[in-house]
Amino acid sequence: MITRILRLMLAAVLAVAGVGLALGPAEAAPAGTAVTVSGTGDFASLKVTVGQTTNLINQTVHLSWTGGAPTGPEGNFYTNFLQVMQCWGDDPAGPDREQCQYGGLASQLNPASGAFLRNRQLSYGSLIDPLEDPFDRTPGAAAVTVPFRSVTGATTTSPGDFFTAGTTNEVPLAKTRLDGGGDLDFEVQTNTEAYGLGCGVVDQTTGKPRHCWLVVVPRSDKEVNGQVAGTSYTHSWLDSSPLSTTNWSHRLQVRLDFQPVGSACPLGAAERSTTGHEFMAEAVLRWQPKLCAGSGKVFGYTQLPDQVARGVLQSDKPGLNFITDPVPPGEAARPLVYAPVALSGLSIAFMIERQSGGSGSGAAPSVWQRDGEQVMELNLTPRLVAKLLTQSYRGALPGPADYLADNQVSLTLDPDFREANGDLADSLKTIATVDALVSTVDYDQTAVLWSWINADPDARAFLDGKPDKWGMTVNPHYKGMTLPVPTFPKSDLSCFGADLTETCALERHPLANDMHDAARAASRGDSLGKEPTNLRNPDGTKNLASVSRDPVGARRLIAITDTATAVRYGLPMAKLRNSSGAYVAPTADALLAGVAAMKDSGVDGVKVPNPTSTAAAAYPLTNLSYATTAPSALDTAAGADYANFIRYAVGDGQTPGIEPGQLPDGYVPLPDDLRRQARDAATKIAGLAGKPVGTPDQAAGGAGNAPGSGGTADNSGTSALADAGTAAPDKAAAPAGGPGPVKAAVPTKTIAQQQATQSSPTPASPVGIVRWVLVVLLAVGALAAGGGPALLRLSGRRGR
Repeated sequence: MITRILRLMLAAVLAVAGVGLALGPAEAAPAGTAVTVSGTGDFASLKVTVGQTTNLINQTVHLSWTGGAPTGPEGNFYTNFLQVMQCWGDDPAGPDREQCQYGGLASQLNPASGAFLRNRQLSYGSLIDPLEDPFDRTPGAAAVTVPFRSVTGATTTSPGDFFTAGTTNEVPLAKTRLDGGGDLDFEVQTNTEAYGLGCGVVDQTTGKPRHCWLVVVPRSDKEVNGQVAGTSYTHSWLDSSPLSTTNWSHRLQVRLDFQPVGSACPLGAAERSTTGHEFMAEAVLRWQPKLCAGSGKVFGYTQLPDQVARGVLQSDKPGLNFITDPVPPGEAARPLVYAPVALSGLSIAFMIERQSGGSGSGAAPSVWQRDGEQVMELNLTPRLVAKLLTQSYRGALPGPADYLADNQVSLTLDPDFREANGDLADSLKTIATVDALVSTVDYDQTAVLWSWINADPDARAFLDGKPDKWGMTVNPHYKGMTLPVPTFPKSDLSCFGADLTETCALERHPLANDMHDAARAASRGDSLGKEPTNLRNPDGTKNLASVSRDPVGARRLIAITDTATAVRYGLPMAKLRNSSGAYVAPTADALLAGVAAMKDSGVDGVKVPNPTSTAAAAYPLTNLSYATTAPSALDTAAGADYANFIRYAVGDGQTPGIEPGQLPDGYVPLPDDLRRQARDAATKIAGLAGKPVGTPDQAAGGAGNAPGSGGTADNSGTSALADAGTAAPDKAAAPAGGPGPVKAAVPTKTIAQQQATQSSPTPASPVGIVRWVLVVLLAVGALAAGGGPALLRLSGRRGR
């Protein structure tokens, strides 16, 4: 237990500081490498395909299968399902059952199933597996369980030191459809998430990363003693663990090969600083190993909000910064050059599974028989998104509020949702989707999303207090809010209950650290919420525990995240209604149409998003990331290195794939004209580096100063934040009799912090400790001094 506590304390420190492990270059392997395995015996017709088995990081891999029997009966998880887990094992023949991460969800009660299906226990009373070695079965004898043998060498019958309900990736119940097929996006974990498995750790003898295994145990309607559930067996559901010898003998297993967990590039090597928004994180993560291969240059990457990155551009050590909007007009301290390097988008991603209420709910059989299946398409209007982001559904607060009494409980019960999605609403009657997981970090694209909402007459009227045609009104704490803003404010901080039972809105529905954490949490069915345990902490404050994760088959979360991270964690992305009235998902064609619809920023060569475009095919939240620097503040070597980075990014870095150095799914290869523009900008950066402002070369524009290749200090760009928004009162009054705001301590800011922070934390815009860590780093000059890249080169995202 002490070891567990120490590890948790270390993890907390690393999470706050943004420190984790980095990925290294993987051993060459065929791209994609889907593998199909077939069952035997009673499962001879079953075929399971794993969509990706090489170059893995912490991500989801898609499992699909055919030839199974439908899960049932009547929408229940009693018989005919798959049980999926991740294991380690060096034996080429596959892992032992002791080496599998399974049993962490033993206390999970929903959906209902047999007594031992979710745990490692082998003693089932009168139910006996004839293939198990004999053990004491007398009444009152100690339970017999399969111990967990970790890669560290430790063996335990209490695996909580290695995995828990909050960390495990096991799937105890995966549904087979009526047609005998099924689909599941399964999270694979590296050593960073599951140190008991050690996947991806480099073996010091072979120099290769440790592989792991994906194991599928198919279940039929037969128990380990051969009796049939609902017929010869005592009841209609299965009871035994998948680790019981008879069940384990039917397993299907697939080898998983990981990218090395460790250092993507040589530690201690001199770095070139790159910083900027999270939309570049997945691309830079994949490009870094290729860029530094052999004796190549090491490019550190620090994830920052756009506005802070623009501030770094103005410093004496600007490095290379990734941003959406250019430096505002008149604020550039020196000439800047902008190179488009990545095309992606901001998405409203979701993990929602059908739950109609079952056969007794009155739903048609064609509806309830699909309970537990994942929803793959969702239509959202600006007004529906506004409702999700303003705590306007009754379920968004942890208690009853009079001012929301006439509103719908959740998104899927809202007639507004049915109007946009038709009969899909019948399949989601018991799904309580009430808000979205959103980042605490400010981004230009967040303002673009709010601009999209603000431009819609119905959404703007709703925010101004006008009821929709079904009578739903905005939470009064948001009434008349001024838009756009680069944040997701949590303005209603109501608390309910008292003392040890007090539950507050921001505890139950918190902000995520960043878009990555929001997406991963949604994929795992984790709301990130906390709830009181009715106990006190040693300091006398109330104790909080994590809210239980939604089980696979009943997940119901939405996350606002970048498209690449949504794909990484297997999240479908909603179709958004654009200004033409069309519902458009962030497909490759829609993002390319979104780029074509972008508007001039006023800075030469810089386009900015146009969320109000009436182009029918355009996705409204398209993002184009620019690599930006100030050549006059660079030396010639730095200019050459950054130019090479840009050339790689728009060259080989635009090749889609899973290999190190390639472009991850969720990005779209840049059109040729943008690649040419970026190459021209790279030439300009290399040519102007080290030449002070005012020299003949700078005045003439330097090498490669083609139109559209970069901006200068007198740029006159505009951003979404400059768009006119509807004015709001300085402070939205809480309704009479409404709950008061939560009492939150606000850190005292020093002068340095006041200069560095983007905005002061207020009750209407609470921020987490992440921003304060960032503020401290900026205040002490760590980023400008080059300390930032080394820190973020070891970021949590990289280790995952």
